[in-house]
Amino acid sequence: MLRRAVPVILAAAALAAPPAHAAGDPTMPLGDVRTGMSCTVKSVVLGTDIATFDARVDGVLNDPHDVRRARILISLSGAAVDATGVGPGFSGSPVTCPGADGVARIIGAISETVGSYGGRTVLATPIQAILGEPVDPPAQPLSTVRAAALRSSALPLATPISIGGVSPELGSLLQRAARRAGRTVLLAPAARATTAQVPAPALVPGSAVSVGYATGDVSAGAVGTVAYVDGDAVWAFGHPFEGAGRRELFLQSAYVYGVVNNPVSAGDIATYKLAAPLDTIGTLRQDGISGIAGRLGPQPASYPLRVTVRDRDTGRLGSSLSRLADERGVGFPTGFSTLSSLAVPAVVDAIQDGIGGSPVRQSTDLCIRVRVAQRKKALAFCNRYVGGGGDAEAMASGPLASDLASATDLLDVYDASALTIKGVEIGVRVRRGLALARLVSVSGPRVVSRGGVLTLKAKLRRPGGERITRTIKVSVPRTMPPGPRDVLLRGNDVDVAPTGDDSSTLDLSGLFDDTSGEEAPESPSSVAKLAEAMSGLHRYDGVTARFVRVDAPAPQQLPGGREGIAQRARRAFRDSAIRVSGRARWSVYVR
Repeated sequence: MLRRAVPVILAAAALAAPPAHAAGDPTMPLGDVRTGMSCTVKSVVLGTDIATFDARVDGVLNDPHDVRRARILISLSGAAVDATGVGPGFSGSPVTCPGADGVARIIGAISETVGSYGGRTVLATPIQAILGEPVDPPAQPLSTVRAAALRSSALPLATPISIGGVSPELGSLLQRAARRAGRTVLLAPAARATTAQVPAPALVPGSAVSVGYATGDVSAGAVGTVAYVDGDAVWAFGHPFEGAGRRELFLQSAYVYGVVNNPVSAGDIATYKLAAPLDTIGTLRQDGISGIAGRLGPQPASYPLRVTVRDRDTGRLGSSLSRLADERGVGFPTGFSTLSSLAVPAVVDAIQDGIGGSPVRQSTDLCIRVRVAQRKKALAFCNRYVGGGGDAEAMASGPLASDLASATDLLDVYDASALTIKGVEIGVRVRRGLALARLVSVSGPRVVSRGGVLTLKAKLRRPGGERITRTIKVSVPRTMPPGPRDVLLRGNDVDVAPTGDDSSTLDLSGLFDDTSGEEAPESPSSVAKLAEAMSGLHRYDGVTARFVRVDAPAPQQLPGGREGIAQRARRAFRDSAIRVSGRARWSVYVR
């Protein structure tokens, strides 16, 4: 959670004095902090046990107008930090110094590095500034701003995000996408898989703590250190998480696997804690300028995301289950939902895990169902994708990911009435190879009657040369003009990812992706309209037919009247097992 020191522009207004904290540790006013003080710092460097190391106050960077802009310059030493220095994960580590009365008092918490080699010279945020962040911020109405405006004002991350439960390949993609956006992603182990027997420790100053968007098989959040505890109130980090104000995220204990040493301390090449969340123990409620604050006990609003993948070649069934924090009730403070950030990575990872890789030639059926309290029937759509596989980046740039992103965008922008998501289920059936056959030729009668049905025998060729036949029946419009016609049959080709852009289109939205230039959909006017818009994401991928004039191409724009009815594309044939691609033409006389 540690970040590099950067200038911060704030209104030059005095910070209100923090409330008294009778149950918490004694604190020291910034005015009593002196250069040369010998102090101690507490932080977890392995497991959940708190280590102690030494600190010396090298200076006080005071601001008489706003304690939030003040900092304490500190140099660190001791066995816990001599070899590695400090980095992300150490932010919030409390600094305790003896007062004039001999009582040990917390003066602040480590919040920033200054880029020193070895990472042992740091800045600390004064404890008064940290405790000035309200644990129970004022309520705010639900935002009625469209997603485009939300995206333009979304705040960038000030701290690295730890993502766990994804493959190394997908993790590398997330890191590359984050790096292009000037952010940092750390890949966290699945803590629950190896530390299931570790009891959740009681939070005290110096404990490892995590702020989570998602928990379970796929997790996302950020790890830091507790700066202060007063009863059920907890303050941590000593700097913003995202600086978004009121929040509703998971507050979790954390397990530290160790400190990864890099003495350079430059950008995302720096020492950091390799850590992962354990149990959810409360709710993060405030994401402020001088730190984060939350309460132990009740958990935030959330819902399950289940992704199920069936390998149609082997019959193997796999699934992942995560729980996503739902910030709709506080107006999506960063402009995005957790679902819009994590749905695509979760599905891409599940597909690759489900079939042990991701060949370019693969065929996938995907259905998403979103259960909401305001409607008995789920919001849903299903589509088939033929091709569009490949590595994680290719899949994240493909039509499957695009459709998922469109669905989550619709949910994010909806503001016409209350919407309570009860759960999201994404089902995938995937097989290796292309479930595809190309039209080679068609044959059938040469004379048809208006109002009747033209039955054509279609010869198709599958990849590899296998020939198959299918029967295609085309309804003949009753009102079309009589005379010679060509029947144009058009199938659907394979799905391919966009080319010509080497940047990832993987959308992590609120986590780090800059999508401020994208046009957002309009909010549907009711839950029923939302369901209609969601189902509208389904695409017909079967064969269509048109009755055009002899040797004429498909019209760019339909004419009016009966001729327009004749030339209109109509659904003619769809095979549930294969997609039919290619084009064919058959001449008939319509009587």
